[in-house]
Amino acid sequence: MHNFIFYSSFLAFPFLLFLILLLHRKRKILSRNKIYLLIIILFLLITTLFIYARFIERNMIFVKTTTIEVGFSGKIVVIADLHLGVYKNENFLKRVVDKINKIENIDAVLIPGDFTYCPPKNLDNLFYPLKKINAPIYAVLGNHDSEKPGQPIQQKLKEVLEKNNVIFLHNTSSVIENKDIKILGLGDNWAKEDDISKIDNFSKDDNLIVLTHNPDTTLQYNNSIPDLTITGHTHGGQIRIPFIYKSMIPCVYNFNQGLYTLLPSSVSTESTKNIIFTNNHYGKVFVTAGIGEVGLPMRLGIPPTIEVLELK
Repeated sequence: MHNFIFYSSFLAFPFLLFLILLLHRKRKILSRNKIYLLIIILFLLITTLFIYARFIERNMIFVKTTTIEVGFSGKIVVIADLHLGVYKNENFLKRVVDKINKIENIDAVLIPGDFTYCPPKNLDNLFYPLKKINAPIYAVLGNHDSEKPGQPIQQKLKEVLEKNNVIFLHNTSSVIENKDIKILGLGDNWAKEDDISKIDNFSKDDNLIVLTHNPDTTLQYNNSIPDLTITGHTHGGQIRIPFIYKSMIPCVYNFNQGLYTLLPSSVSTESTKNIIFTNNHYGKVFVTAGIGEVGLPMRLGIPPTIEVLELK
């Protein structure tokens, strides 16, 4: 089914050509019938927009820098939701890696899950470009890697990632080389593998970054120990049709993309743009829109993005 969607989308090109020829050949008749003219122009615009979302924007790679105050310094690159498989492959990942290697003074690359989407049986050929990244890489799995939905590939994916210099974390922690920054990687929320009790092994004196796939995991926190939680999962809506896309984001709370501040419900604020009210704690959550696609091989209004987090 996904292959059918992928290849049938190429029919948009002859359809667009047909509309242009029709508009050209029937311009005199159409000029007398404004309704038909408007219908053809509307189809022309929709087809052009479809081609842009399908063939242009989804193949762009942007680099965006965000400064976050956490009380310690670091430069972190985040890429999420690669979704290599039926829609994207190692060639796209090569381009991502080339752009990452042009960013100076990176302390680490963090990947908060969803490496795959309907992947082939042989995963080795998909992820070898990761080995060329000139910085330590830390990663967790997402719901598409943990059969929610997806294939039972966890063990094989873990082996492939580790073979390509990725430090795989599953409710375990590590320390960024040459930095006093601890990374705790939690399992996926939909797979019910995000063991937040592991946070209790740290203290407020630790420079702690939690890496997990789904931002909804943060709603389970019962303390304010993490200085920053880095997530993906939302795709920023992927196809950002106004008034519609937010309802399509698969999160319990109204996460979208960007930096959020968690506040206790007792704190009053006039601005709710980047505020989520909970009952327990303060904390910061960064949600990346990622670089891949699911459902439809399209992105609109939210191109693939490599996030550079300047921590201070």
